Amino acid sequence: MMKILKLCKLSWRNIWRNRRRSLISIASVFFAVFFCVIMMGFQQGAWSRMIDNMLRTQTGHIQIHAKGYWDEKIIDNFMYMDASVISQLERIEQVENVSPRVEIFAMSSFGTISKGIAVIGVSPEKEAQKSNLSSRIVRGEYLSENDKGILIGEGLSKYLKANVGDTIALIGQGYHGANAAALFPIRGILKMLTGEMDNGLTYMTLASAQEFIDMPNGYSGILISIKDNNRLDETINEVKRHCGLASHFVQSTSDPQSPVNNEIAGQARNDGDQARNDGDQARNDGDQDRNDDYAVYSWHFTMERLLQTSQSDKVFGVLIMSILYVIVGFGILGTIIMMTNERRREFCVMISLGMQRLRLAAVVGVELLMMSLIGVVLAFAVTLPVVHWYAAHPIQFTDEAMIEMFVSYGMEPVLPMSVEPSIFTGQIITVLAIVLLAVIYPVNHILKLKITNNND
Repeated sequence: MMKILKLCKLSWRNIWRNRRRSLISIASVFFAVFFCVIMMGFQQGAWSRMIDNMLRTQTGHIQIHAKGYWDEKIIDNFMYMDASVISQLERIEQVENVSPRVEIFAMSSFGTISKGIAVIGVSPEKEAQKSNLSSRIVRGEYLSENDKGILIGEGLSKYLKANVGDTIALIGQGYHGANAAALFPIRGILKMLTGEMDNGLTYMTLASAQEFIDMPNGYSGILISIKDNNRLDETINEVKRHCGLASHFVQSTSDPQSPVNNEIAGQARNDGDQARNDGDQARNDGDQDRNDDYAVYSWHFTMERLLQTSQSDKVFGVLIMSILYVIVGFGILGTIIMMTNERRREFCVMISLGMQRLRLAAVVGVELLMMSLIGVVLAFAVTLPVVHWYAAHPIQFTDEAMIEMFVSYGMEPVLPMSVEPSIFTGQIITVLAIVLLAVIYPVNHILKLKITNNND
């Protein structure tokens, strides 16, 4: 331990023997780490904010669908789920919001103008908690749970030339090929996040959507938002367990050999009206039985394209960072070559006085490590307050052109910073790698130094 302390003490003194040279090396590391942390912080912060917003307001961390729906998103592949099972999902510890949805396409028409739109059936109360949809009302009022009206985007309102209080016609396809057509009064106009949503999206209540497609208790999917994304796998297992219980419940009640159904059949034989009711129930159970197998997806699957785009953008950021570090690395190497040549006579004298070459090489290596770590620590001391400030107080854009650009990409017009530890640990690892590569030159020079040619 004493030898290590003496080695560090000697290296520390050597650093400040030539302050200008040392400060140049420290400054090069400082600015490289500073700019990389700021760049990576804004980049990861922007992506994290956008993904988190989409998870909590649109797609959910977990989605439940009938098997086959994801491959072919048609109404006949919708699922049934009992309200009691949805209540069980809401009671899972990590679950923040459970949002059953009916998502369909329909032709909207007002007067002589028509347009194909996406229709989303939601629970107004749950959707207000999930996506704060009510705050996007610019005209009119929000939906109530039993409302028969709809909310449309501002862009769609302008295209159809329809306003609050007008009634538009929706025509589409119902469950099992049934015709779906109805009139819906416009309750409110929404200002959506993106132009695509604003121009072609309509919200109605879940009950209205199910009635429109003639599928009571039918859903296109269940969207689940959770409190902590780090416990995603654990929560998915809980969701799967409850979905498995739901499937078991449907299968057991529709099994003709079950004691319950045998008892019902006995009663049916004694009562013709009851038998007809049981026959209708059996047909409904048959429909449910075809949809009792659920598929549970994490957001890594449902948002795969966005993740790929995020990864591509991060690769570009890493490329820029690598170029910066290569420049810094050559700067450090130039300083080291200059330092090694200037201290050639010093090295020869120390070796002549009996200092081991390996120990001398270790002193030089520790010098480089200390200078690099000083640059890293100073950069962290400056960037940490900046990163934490902008993580808590994101940059708010007020320029109309900037706002339009962000909205066109489906992003909020804000620029936060990320405080992910990997941003900082990555810089330390990179700097250490540069030092290890750069130290090869002086170490190799010291080990091969010929004293007889350098004694003048």
